[in-house]
Order: sequence, then C-alpha cells, then structure tokens
Amino acid sequence: MANKTTPRQEFPTHGLMPRGETQAAEFVRKYPQYDGRGVVAAVLDTGIDPGAKGLQVTSEGKRKVVDYIDCTGSGDVELSDVCAEELTLKGASGRTLRLNAEWKNPTGEWRVGAKRLSRLLPGEVWMSVSAERSQRFRKNAQQLTDAVLAKKGAVQDKDQGKLSEVSKVSEISAKSIKTKDSDTSKNLTEELDAQVDVLKTLNGAYADLGPLLDCVVFHDGEQWRAAIDVDESGDLSAAAALGAYKHTSDVGELCKRQLFYYTLNFYDEGRTLSIVTCAGSHSTHVAGILAAHHPEEPQNDGVAPGAQLLSLMIGDHRVGSMETGVGLTRAVNAIVEYGADVANMSYGEPSSSPNVGQWVQTVAQEVVRRHGCVFVSSAGNEGPALSSTGSPGGTSDGFIGVGAHVGYDQMLAEYAMYETVGDTVFTWSSRGPTPDGDRGVDVYAPGSAITSFPAYCKERLCLRNGTSMSSPNLCGVAALLVSAWKQEMGGASLSPYRVKNAIVSTAKPIGELHGAGMVQTDSAWQFLKRYAARAAEQVSWRTHVDDSRRARGIYLRNAEESAHARFFNVSVVPVFPTSEKARLEHDSDGENGRLESQTQFDFEQRLLLVATESWVSVPDALYVASQGNKFAARVDATKLQAGRLHTASIDAYDSTDVDRGPVFSIPVTVTKPLHVDASACVDLGTLQFRPTEIVRRFVAVPPGATRAHIVLRASNAAALESSPALFYLHCMQLEPATRFRKFFMRERVSIGHKSYGAGGGSAEQKETKTMDVIGGATLEVCLAQFWNQLGAHDIDVRVEFNGIVPANGGGALAEGGPLRAGITVHGSNAVARLDFIAPVRPEYDVSPSIVLTKARKTLRPHEAVISPLGAERDTHLATGSALYKLELDYRLETTREETQLCLHMPAVDTQIYENWADNFALAIFDANKRYLISQISYTSPLLIKQCGESLVRVQIRHRSAKDLEALKDIPLLVDVVLKSSIRLTTKFDMASIFTSTVSSSAAVYRGGFIAKGSRIPLFIDTIGAAVPSEAAP
Repeated sequence: MANKTTPRQEFPTHGLMPRGETQAAEFVRKYPQYDGRGVVAAVLDTGIDPGAKGLQVTSEGKRKVVDYIDCTGSGDVELSDVCAEELTLKGASGRTLRLNAEWKNPTGEWRVGAKRLSRLLPGEVWMSVSAERSQRFRKNAQQLTDAVLAKKGAVQDKDQGKLSEVSKVSEISAKSIKTKDSDTSKNLTEELDAQVDVLKTLNGAYADLGPLLDCVVFHDGEQWRAAIDVDESGDLSAAAALGAYKHTSDVGELCKRQLFYYTLNFYDEGRTLSIVTCAGSHSTHVAGILAAHHPEEPQNDGVAPGAQLLSLMIGDHRVGSMETGVGLTRAVNAIVEYGADVANMSYGEPSSSPNVGQWVQTVAQEVVRRHGCVFVSSAGNEGPALSSTGSPGGTSDGFIGVGAHVGYDQMLAEYAMYETVGDTVFTWSSRGPTPDGDRGVDVYAPGSAITSFPAYCKERLCLRNGTSMSSPNLCGVAALLVSAWKQEMGGASLSPYRVKNAIVSTAKPIGELHGAGMVQTDSAWQFLKRYAARAAEQVSWRTHVDDSRRARGIYLRNAEESAHARFFNVSVVPVFPTSEKARLEHDSDGENGRLESQTQFDFEQRLLLVATESWVSVPDALYVASQGNKFAARVDATKLQAGRLHTASIDAYDSTDVDRGPVFSIPVTVTKPLHVDASACVDLGTLQFRPTEIVRRFVAVPPGATRAHIVLRASNAAALESSPALFYLHCMQLEPATRFRKFFMRERVSIGHKSYGAGGGSAEQKETKTMDVIGGATLEVCLAQFWNQLGAHDIDVRVEFNGIVPANGGGALAEGGPLRAGITVHGSNAVARLDFIAPVRPEYDVSPSIVLTKARKTLRPHEAVISPLGAERDTHLATGSALYKLELDYRLETTREETQLCLHMPAVDTQIYENWADNFALAIFDANKRYLISQISYTSPLLIKQCGESLVRVQIRHRSAKDLEALKDIPLLVDVVLKSSIRLTTKFDMASIFTSTVSSSAAVYRGGFIAKGSRIPLFIDTIGAAVPSEAAP
C-alpha cells in the first residue's frame, strides 16, 4: 500500500467495471471465444443511445445492437398521403417542404406526419433545448422592444433624421415595426406604446411546446425510408432519407448540439413511422455493464463483450420514462421475434401481490418456458427491511432476481474510500422473503460500475449503482454461459431452468439471510458441464404451501402465527420446458409433442429432505414423478427468541448425488414479534453497530394503534473518537394484497454529526421518527449503518405507540391526522354522530376537526367500443392473436377554471405487473376535441385549466373481448379538489350545534384529554356549510 507521499503505481482500472469477484474476467481470459459470441441479449429499459462509446461493435466486429425498438409507441408518427409537385409538398405542420432530387421513389407516393421534438427527448435534454430556445426568444423580443423604444424616442424628439438612422441600423426595426399612418406624433407615440405593451405581454406569456418536426416517408422500391426536418427549415433537398435500422444501420442526429441520436422503424405497411430515441441514460449504462466492448480499452469491457444487444425501450416519454403495459407486451413479443437468448430488465416497482399478473405469467410461461430465454431482473432498491423486493425480479417465478453487492475492487476504484470495509450487500438492496414466503433474491452480483453513458450526457463513462447495475452484470454472466454451451455442446438443448440452477447452486456464500450468494461464472460453467447429461437439470420446481394463500414458502410474520406449532402440506411439482414447435403441431402424434411427453413419462426424482433448523420437521424422503407429490412439514416457533428474525430452509437432495447440493429449497421465515405491554412502549435496548451492520427487531403493534414513534438516542462521546456515520432507519408492516409502501418509512439519520455539549463535550443526540401503522400486524424496526460508513456506534432504540380510532367503524389515522377511509356521514341527518376511542394509551391535547377538501363524483360512460388492435405489434404470445381494446368515453364537467382533480378506475389503474389487463390509459380532450393531457397505468392529480365540458377517453387492453364486455359500464371516479376547503362545525354535545343559549351539562366532554379505553362522542353539523359548486349534483 502506497504511503502518503507516493502514489500507487497504476489506477485500479479493474474495479471500474467489476468482473473479478464473479469470475467473469478470468472466465473470458480462460475461454476467449466464450465471451458472449452467438448470444443476443435483450435490454428492456429506457433505450440504448446509438452514440454511446463501447456499444458500437462486438469483440468479433459485428454490429453491437441488432435493433432499436420503441415498444411504448411514444415515438409513433401517424402518416397521411399527400401529392408532390416539382419536388415540393405540404408537410403535416403546414410548411412547404423541398424534397431531395436523389431520393428514389418509384411509386411516386408520399406520406407525411409531424412530431413534437419535446415528446422525443429525455427531460434533461429537453430542458437544455428549451432553455436555448427561450434565450433566443427573449433576446429577439428585447431587440424588438429596444427598436420600438428607440423609434419612440426619435418621434418625441421630432428628430426624423435620427428615426431614419435607427431604421437603417436596425434591420429588425425595418422589417417588424409597423405604425399607423398618422399625421401627428402623438398618435405615433401612442401606437409605439401599444407595441411595447404587446411585446411585454408576449414575452411574459411565453410558453414553448417545442419544435414541430415534419416527417416525409416513401418506399424506395426495396424498403421504407423517412426524412425528418430537424431544423424546421422546410428544406430537405440535401437531407438523407433513413431506412429501418435493422436493415440499414442508419442513425440520424435529432439534436446536433446535444449529441442526441435516433433510429427508425416502420409499421402498418408504412402507415406508422416510429422515431426511436432513448427516454433516459439508464439503459445505456445497463447495456455497458452487460456487453460493452471498447476495442482500444478492453479493460473497460462489459461482462460479455461478444454478445449482441436488442434495445427494447419500455420507458415511455409521455410518463417520465416509466414502464407501461403496452411497452412490456411489445417487448416480450420482440424477444421472441428476434430469438433473444437472454434478457435483462432493470425496472420494477412494488406490487400488491407477488407472482401474479398477466404479463408476469406471460414471461414465465411463454418467454422463459416455451421460448427458452433466460430472463434476469433487478430485485429492487427498497431495502434493507425484509419483504422489500419489487416486481417482477424480486417476486415472480421465471425470473432470476438479483441483489446488489459491493466488494473491495469497487470500493477502491469507484468510491474513493481511504479505508475500505468488508465485502457486503449494499444497504439499500431489497431483501426477501416475498409476502408469500419465496426467497425473493436468487443471487447477488456487483451493484455498481463505471461504464458507457449516453453521448448527450457529455460523459463517456459514468458511475451508477443499484440493483439496476447488478442485474445486467448477472445477465452478462448468463450470456457467457449460453455462449459457452452453444459452442461446446453443439445442438444440445439448454433450458433457462438449467442456467438458473447452475448459477444459484454454485454461488459463493456471503452470509445472506436466505442463502443467496455471489454469482461465480466459472463454477457455474463447470456445473453445467458436469451435469450436462442430467435431465432433471432442465426442470424448475414449483412449490406451494397449501394454506389459504397458496404460498411458495413458509412465512410466519405476525404474533398469532408463531404462538403455537404449525403444520403445513407442501406440494412440489416439476415444471418442464416446452417448445413452440410442439404447440404448432397440428398432429396430436407429432414428434416434438411425443418427445415432450416421453420426457415427462421418464422423469422421476428420489429426494432426501433435510430441515436446516431443529424447529422445522420434515419427512426423510420424497418420491416425485412428473405430476409432483406432497409432504407434511411442522414448524414450532414457540421457543424461538421474541423480537428476532429466524430463518431455515427445507432442502431436497437427489439421493443419487447428494454432493450436487439441494435440488430445490423452500424458505422458512419467522419474525416472532415482541409483545407491547400496557405502557404502549417497548425498549429494544442498546444496539451496537460496526461498519455494514444491520440490526432488525420485530414488534407486535397493539390493536388500535395508528402511529408509531421510533426514538433513537446516542451519546456522541464515542463520536469524538470515531467517525460520524449515516444510518438507515427502515420500518415496515405488511398488509395482505397491499404494496409494502403503505406502512413504510425509510429515513436517513446521521449519528455523531451534531448535539455536542458545551466546549465540545459529550451530549445525547435524540432523533424521533413517526410513521403510520396498523394494529395487529408486526412492525419491523430495521436500523443499518450505511455500508461505507466507518466507526463503531451504540444506539438506544425505543418504540412508542398511540392511536385514536372510530368506535363505530373507520380506518387508521394518516399522516397529519385525517382519517384514511371508512366513515360515512349522511348530510340529510342534519347532525351526525361519531364516537372515538383511545384503545392504546391516554391521549392528550386532543382537538378534533373535520375538513372537506375534495368532492367525489361518479361518471358513467356514454359510449363504449371494443375492437381488435393491430396484429403487427399488439398480439398476445399465448394465443398468437391480436389484443383487444375497450375505449370508454366519459363527459367531464368542470364549473371553474384551474380545476384540480384526480381520476380513478380502481379495477385497472395504479397496477402494472399484478394487473390482469394488458394496459390502462386515459386522455382528456376539450370541447373542441383538442388534446389536453394523458395518463398511463398510474393516475395522479392533474389540472384542467378551462371550465365547461371535456371528454375523458379511457382505453383498457386485454386479450379477451369477452372479459372486456363486463367493463362497458364501469364507472370513472372523479375527485375534485375544492377551491376552498369546508370546515364542518364539531361539538361534544348535540345542543351546542344549534344554540349557545342552553348551557351544556357538566358531564359533557370538553376535549384535550381522552383516557385509555374511553369512548367520546363527536357531533357534526352537516347542514351549516354550503355545498360548493364542485359538489353540486
């Protein structure tokens, strides 16, 4: 190690793109021809930048990206036919366009369309373009204003010579300033004043929708081509007409100054032009990790530099690069069309239920099982609390879910740490198990890299971290394995299940809670070769714990679940790969189908079962044929320590080769919570931390509690001798069929940075964080010293609960106090009564208020039409037929300008991966059918500027027209924000609602304090407040 005055001999380049600890670098050195050659890797993301370094060619010199596809449709341009005369035609913008005489168009048919540049650019690029345009506009406006003022001054001075001179000097003045023909200088001055006012008004009202780019499309006799008027000049006489990238490798510049590039695709027999750009930098970085090749700097190569890439943009420009159902469906269709061997998806989000949803099932059954694509996905960055994995990677069968790990090489080269810590999982990496007990994270890979970045970001290489980075690293490893198998094993079948089995079985242990390890490339390859003839490696295993949830693992989280011994029936079923050839055979005795049936007939496994902990009991042996089998398991958590996490697994071994390792494992997770006594508080004690340390405690939230206060106390006396440190405080509860973010808090807390005593002495540092909770469910309190923070720290942790709940129905209290849902007040009763109770502890400073901020209306559709979509892009893999769309039209009436509202359709909105439908979207049009705004998948607050009637068009896509029929009368909920909130009068006795002349009884509750268990009535005046116009029937 170099001393303070002598630098290292060289930069630790090997840590920029980490491949050492996964054995990937050594594997490629050992087998240079197995570097991903012959493999196509699909990247479902924001779209790869065609101008990025390292993403131009493979190690063999082949084109790196086989195609760029906009799966979202956000770059689509609808075209119409026009006629050209003498190489000119009228564009869709209204401009006259001059055409290139060298273009070949044997049919003489031309098509035109137009697209706003702003709808093709990532937010940061559009901000740069918009700022430049705004600067030019304001400069020109100021020049015009200055010219008018100069002329006004000349008129006032009656200096006609000066006026003439100004006109000569200022070309703008000569061309743009127009005054009335007046005989008097007074009229001329008034006219000039008016012009100045107009210019100031225009300058203040400036709003830039962005350039409207004309597009011209024609067929050159061999393929479709298009030219785009990127500078709005109308002059295309020297412009190049680009073809589809997959045929021509054509790349165009959309914004020269910003180094922003595009490619093209054509659909619907040339009726739709797709301008393919990227919706962000994310995909380019992901692609660089997976497969970058830098011919002159091979040390910067990605994991599989010989692989080719298929860029599938699922991030939609229209919704801030978020994924949509349309993009996801088209992406999996493209994976099959291009025969991708592996796929990476560094996208995802929490879902209400694991392993469900039409798209998730399509990937598992069609893309992976039938078409043999190894599908890798990020597990999420919502950790470190348990059950924080996102969909699809951390919750769904068929995917390989990847967590993020950081090692010494990364710390040295990427994070400039003067003192490193031990190799560890990144603090923020999501952890399992899934809510139904599955492991959640299958394997870990390096979760950071300095690699390729888009040209428009003005950086050749860039550092990013996240499971978004670990996933392509693992996908690159899968590409190496597939490449090696193809070249060494010839035509032998390689199922994605075999690849996953090899990766998971040979991963290096890292002490992870549920046994997931660090991927080891060469070890996985040796596993594949050793067990190449073992037919059982081709299968996956589907396990179900036969309780009410049909869970995939055993997860005892709440107090009553671990209060006594539990018995479970566990079913185990092998899942066999199938083939498209077998499905397409018309003869029921076809050869491919016969081979698949024979494989299932021959299958058997004689398994030996082992429970890794004594509190789990299972039988010794299990015989499994192709239809599966069941066994009983007993879990006795009664003697386990309360407040702690306890994990085990049920491992199944092949009796003929125990050394292979478990054929499958069923996770067992117990979070036995601490009981909270009558004080409504629980002390978790003094928790001790070292670098990378994570401490978890589990608490049974008392029934009726609605708020939890987590109090941290630390003496900074130790901080005087140790480094200050950043901590993650991550607290979470799970509720069935609900996203984990509902009862979720993740806060950063700095320990040792403040609260020093006088003169620099020690003092106690106290931090209190508050969150919503639900009574009866276990709360995890997870405190983690952030992975790169040094020093030792002791922290006292205390959890306090309180709550006031309706005694006659209702829900928990939300942040700030208002009730979540569940209370109904009937205005026709004049006075409504609500009773409240404090079930957890006495409550002080109670001052109830009821404020109405929104009015809800329900709309019914006045028109509903079901029709098939185009078969070219919008087909369902399982059926091979076109999807259907249901279009619903609603009349929305707003009574004032600048109305804030939110639209809801709970059956289909705010869902993506768990959604039963393919996609949900809505668009709003004004009374003149002018487009105003759209939302896809998620609905959020929006602003309608004009009053009057608008049209809301909802589109729901699904593969079954019959299922859509049931939605033809589905209501649309409209929550309108009131212009002025309504505060209802509340009293603790009914008489006070109507009069102040009658004295209240001395026994009437006066507010301020509620004793534990006391029931307090609250009376509400429902007729004293006027109904706002937004709520009028």
